[in-house]
Amino acid sequence: MKSKFSPRWKILQLPMTALALCTLAACGSPAAPTAPANPSVPTSVPAAALTVRPTAAPLTGQLVFAAQRDGRWDLYAASPRGGDWQPLTNDGASRAPALSRDGAQIAFESHRDGNWEIYTMRADGSRVARLTRDAAFDGEPAWSPDGKQIAFASARQTDLDIWVMNADGTNVRDLTAKSPAADFAPAWSPDGQWIAFTSWRTGTAQIFSVSPDGTQTINLSQNKSDDQSPAWSPDGKQLAFVSDRDGQRAIYVADFSAAGLQNARRITYAGWDDRPAWSPDGKFIVFVSARPTRQPAYIVPASGGTLRALGDGSMEIQSVAWTNSAAPITANNTATLPGSPPKALNTFPPAPAAAVLVPLKDVYLAPSYGQMSNQVSGSFEALRARVKVEAGWDFLGTLSDMTRQLVVGQCGEGCDVLSWHKSGRAVDTRLEVNRAGASMIEIVREDQLGETYWRIYLRAAVQDGTLGKPLTEPPWDWTHQARWQIAPNQGGVKKPIPTGYYIDFTDLAQQYGWQRISSYDSPTLSWKTDATAMEFWHYQKTDGLVWYAALRELYSEQTLAQAFGWNALLAQKHDEYLLALKGVPAPPNAWRWAALGP
Repeated sequence: MKSKFSPRWKILQLPMTALALCTLAACGSPAAPTAPANPSVPTSVPAAALTVRPTAAPLTGQLVFAAQRDGRWDLYAASPRGGDWQPLTNDGASRAPALSRDGAQIAFESHRDGNWEIYTMRADGSRVARLTRDAAFDGEPAWSPDGKQIAFASARQTDLDIWVMNADGTNVRDLTAKSPAADFAPAWSPDGQWIAFTSWRTGTAQIFSVSPDGTQTINLSQNKSDDQSPAWSPDGKQLAFVSDRDGQRAIYVADFSAAGLQNARRITYAGWDDRPAWSPDGKFIVFVSARPTRQPAYIVPASGGTLRALGDGSMEIQSVAWTNSAAPITANNTATLPGSPPKALNTFPPAPAAAVLVPLKDVYLAPSYGQMSNQVSGSFEALRARVKVEAGWDFLGTLSDMTRQLVVGQCGEGCDVLSWHKSGRAVDTRLEVNRAGASMIEIVREDQLGETYWRIYLRAAVQDGTLGKPLTEPPWDWTHQARWQIAPNQGGVKKPIPTGYYIDFTDLAQQYGWQRISSYDSPTLSWKTDATAMEFWHYQKTDGLVWYAALRELYSEQTLAQAFGWNALLAQKHDEYLLALKGVPAPPNAWRWAALGP
């Protein structure tokens, strides 16, 4: 696979520990920016795992959130001021918590019984009850303010619709049956008069509201940008939502009117922000913000300002709910959490002490088979097995590229001298797989911290609801027609969301330490004009090593010096700062870039 290297734009191919990058988790956000710039019960997570920056205004209530840890998704509770993360579930497949208005009940989606259904439980995790029993996906619950009904998203009619049922699971009805596109992420207004939701019926993501009886539907967004994930303020006068109307996915707040959203104002400037939720007093908003290698949550004043980071990066947070409960939520769920603590799903054998390249005789790499460093082969095989179970087919049984030979001197077109493939720690997946006329691979564009990344979704081998979930983001069309006829010089376009069930390969890969890289985007090589620069297929496992240190695991210093001598690389037009960041040993007379170190 062609893999050129444009150093000024591809520093993020390096492990994040190699760079002193200032992210919002460390540096906050400007207040007024001028431009987007248990044995029986699981033990609690140490207090250090939840870090909240000091704030002048008090943070009250309790947080309930879904987070992935060691390959398992569960629900947790914590104080927004900091403290132990109390596990509320241990089925390893629970997400999307929603709190009743009094904070006494939690509704959530779970795959514990083989497909996605809606469940409820007390706020301490006890008395779990299953509400829905349909083979299709049911998820994303939202309580009515009186606690008598629950709205949710369901694929019972093939595409996602907004459904409502009584709080005991009876009287199920579809409110958006006439919509031909995905409707999801319902949020019930505090006065009970409206259910706001996201819909793709207009071709872009728009926020609609529907009356609880389904007789009236209104487009609140009415614009050309993508607006989604609505969340009502406690007084019902405002909606927080996600939008890219300024060219970057961020959190906005707008005044609610039946005629549409009014006075929309942007309050975050972090990157791929999502799933806002209000504090009970209406003064703060908590949201999830994806990063290239992690997905933390943040708290921000509802008017904008400095961010407070939740978590230490050990968990991937999916969504957060905020209750006004004055008493701390304490896990009291021994009845629903029998046996020993759940086992991590993303474990694999430790790497051997000595690094060597080993053949992977059952992983096909045209025209034969490839090899990989034994330092990462165990994690790769574990990931491959996990994906095969989750998706129902062997996506990683065939690859486009693996380990490349060391090349002494300048290599030709389509060759990257400083490629991670040479460390035996990188793979390129297949770009396309089609079965029975259906594409088995979809990619979704994510713009983060000024870089373009891609998330790979795999279509489940069986489409009965037991594997995967429906997509809610439009995949990217990168065909020749899309790139050169529909949207010249834009690298393609979004395409309609396909129906069916998919698994998030990128999420699974990250659980095993395999990270994606961003696309090339420089004046000389851009993914928008050259498909080989997209790099959505490239995953690497660095284990915190810089590139040259990873090579040292496999090769002698003499061999490396011959292939990658500082002065020889300079003669090949590689910049000094890039060589320093890659960890290439520098001579004493090297310029100040050498002082950076790995």
